[in-house]
Amino acid sequence: MPEPNKPYAASCLWYKPKQTMQGLIESGRGHGAALAAAISFGLVQAAPLILMPESRGPLMLLLGAFAGLVGLYLFAWLLRNFGRWFGGQGTLREVRTALGCSLLPWLVLFAVLFGLLQVYDREFVAQYYWIFFLGFLYGYVVILLGLSAALRLSVVKTFLALIVTGLVSLFPLTLILQLLTSGPPTAP
Repeated sequence: MPEPNKPYAASCLWYKPKQTMQGLIESGRGHGAALAAAISFGLVQAAPLILMPESRGPLMLLLGAFAGLVGLYLFAWLLRNFGRWFGGQGTLREVRTALGCSLLPWLVLFAVLFGLLQVYDREFVAQYYWIFFLGFLYGYVVILLGLSAALRLSVVKTFLALIVTGLVSLFPLTLILQLLTSGPPTAP
């Protein structure tokens, strides 16, 4: 077990995600970093929308940051609740900390991908899809191990809780996004 008073560097999350997350949870630290990571993740996801001709620029960035923060709170709440089905013991703050901090590999991955797409053409970047797939897979493992520590579940049970959360949230969120992005109904 990690020592509660030991400082945990963000670099430890990359090679010891479960132990780092246990240390952050035991010491009560990392929640602010998790919120910052979620907001940054939302900004990176909204960045391509700024380049669109009909974009509203800074408003899109603000909406992306808001979506990242709301997404963190929503998914952490769902994960905590569905994690309880499998015997999870984590508090909502611990799950938010684990989920937000575990987004760091995906944040870096998507930021690098966005940057490369600004410099190089899509065909050149597409040649290296396997590197991004491995990064995506690595990021998923970090999320899985971090949430396993926060929920105090085995990796298999945490995986099942993630699957249930994804399935339950995917369809309603897709419907809401379609309703929000579609224009007013037209008469036949």
